Amino acid sequence: MKTIHAVWELENIGADAWEILLDAGDTPEMLAEEEKRIIAEGAEYIVVKTPPNCPQLIFGIPQMGYTFVEQVFHVAVRRDEYHMPETIARFDRGLTVVHHTEKAELDRICDIIRKGIFVSDRVSLDPAFGVLKGGNRYANWLRSLIEKGGFLYEVLKGDRPIGFFVICRKDANTVDPVLMGMYDEQNDRGLGALLHKKTLDTCFTHDCKRLTSTIVSNNTKVLSVYVNAGASITDTLYTYVKHI
Repeated sequence: MKTIHAVWELENIGADAWEILLDAGDTPEMLAEEEKRIIAEGAEYIVVKTPPNCPQLIFGIPQMGYTFVEQVFHVAVRRDEYHMPETIARFDRGLTVVHHTEKAELDRICDIIRKGIFVSDRVSLDPAFGVLKGGNRYANWLRSLIEKGGFLYEVLKGDRPIGFFVICRKDANTVDPVLMGMYDEQNDRGLGALLHKKTLDTCFTHDCKRLTSTIVSNNTKVLSVYVNAGASITDTLYTYVKHI
C-alpha cells in the first residue's frame, strides 16, 4: 500500500484529496485502517487504485462506500513498432503541428481548457465536481507540466487550432504524451484519430526509443488508436473514489 496526500487537488477541485495505491496482498481491512488515519488528517476525497484480479478488493471496496469510476491502462509503443494504420494516415491532409513556447499561447490554451473541453474524466463526470472543476484541474496540470520542462504543441487544420498535446521526457529513452485534448470534439468528429496521429508522430521526432502513456476506460477510442498503432498494454489498474 502506498498513500499520497494529493495537496495540489485542493486548488484544482476544492477538496482535500488523498490517493491510495493497493497491492494484490492488501485487504479491505487494511484499507479501512488507512482510511481512518487519513480522514483524521482531513481527507475529503479518496481515490483508490488496485490491480485487477483481486477478488477481495473488487468485491470488498464497493462495500466500503467506494464507487468504481474507471480502469487505467498503461501502454508503450516502441519506435520500431510504431505504424499508424492507413485508414487513419490517408486522411492526414491539411493538418500542421506548432510548438508553442510563449506564455501567451499557454494562457490562451488554458483558457480554452477551463471552458470545459474535457467531459469524460473521473472528475468531470463526478456530480460533486463537474466539468468546470475538471477543466480547472486540467489547466493547472498543463501549467505544471510546462513548468517542469514539457513541450506544448497545438494542431491546426488550415489556420484553425483543433487541439493541443504535451510531450514530457520520462528518461533518456522514453517520452510520454501526457496530456492531449480536442477543443470542439462535437463539431470536429473524425479529427480525433488524426490528433492522436500527430501526437504520436511528434513523439518520435524526439530522441527516444519508445513512448509510454496512460489511458482510461472512459475513452476507449484512444486505446484503440494506440493499439492499432503498435502499442502494447503494460499494466492496468482499477480506480475507485469516495467522498467523505
